Amino acid sequence: MNNNRASILRLLKNSTIISGEQIAQTLSISRTAVWKHIQTLKKKGYCINSVPREGYELLSSPNVSIEEELKAALSSSKLISAVHYFHSIDSTNSYAKQILKQNAREGTIVISDIQTKGRGRKQRNWVSPEGGLWFSILLKPQIPIQHAMIVTMAASLAVSYGIMDSTGLLTIIKWPNDLLIGGKKICGILTEIDAELDRINSMVMGIGINVNNPLNEHLKNNSTTLEKELNKHIPLASLLHNIIAHLEHLYGLVIMNNFESIRVQWLDRTDTIGKTIRVHDQDHYIEGTAFGITEKGHLILKTSTGTTQILSGNIEYIN
Repeated sequence: MNNNRASILRLLKNSTIISGEQIAQTLSISRTAVWKHIQTLKKKGYCINSVPREGYELLSSPNVSIEEELKAALSSSKLISAVHYFHSIDSTNSYAKQILKQNAREGTIVISDIQTKGRGRKQRNWVSPEGGLWFSILLKPQIPIQHAMIVTMAASLAVSYGIMDSTGLLTIIKWPNDLLIGGKKICGILTEIDAELDRINSMVMGIGINVNNPLNEHLKNNSTTLEKELNKHIPLASLLHNIIAHLEHLYGLVIMNNFESIRVQWLDRTDTIGKTIRVHDQDHYIEGTAFGITEKGHLILKTSTGTTQILSGNIEYIN
């Protein structure tokens, strides 16, 4: 994907009308190059009007997830350092872990229209057809491993805020990594960590959001999509832009060790606290009332035998 083309698309989106000369000067390219990029964008489905003596105006964008659209949405982010885009891949998390071994930079994002072997927690299959938003971000927070959950909480907040900005829909966070609308799952987050002793070296944050994608029959009772909730198509690029903008701010709080701010904001978006729950971890489970969240993001559970902290596990509400 041509970076100049992505930049032209961003300029068009941020302007009512913009001249070819202004685009050329901004990007330090020729007017002829600008014209060629505009023609390519038109062929890809962008409706761009040429106004004599004024310039170009973007009338509409294609309702598909394409490389230019997504890269343009990320071009102004200070967090994102590199973009790897695929139409189809086995797993964005798996690919991010591969390039991590090749010293990929913090802020590298991997996006795919389709995942053929998407993964959730505990190696569960995550169905990822075209129309959803499937991506992974490589982070190197250099914080104690005990605070790893805080980064996942920051990501869940970023998704929740981004969805609100793009659609007006309120999402509720279910500890530790799910977002729900009306009790149905809209997003899952998978965090995979590389650490030694008490320090995180790197982490791959995988985020999957049901946006305009179809749902398998077995998922329809417990999952939903943004398109289904609003009965209209949701532009993937603007949703991604809003999520990353919030993640940039929230991740900054993590880096500054401002874990309490993340915790307080997270508590305002969850319905887990106060509920009687069952926590499953492999072949074991424990029941109790979710009492609170520690500064490290651990769930405080009141049981019949006392209070305990839950570091990980899947939960189900039983009241």
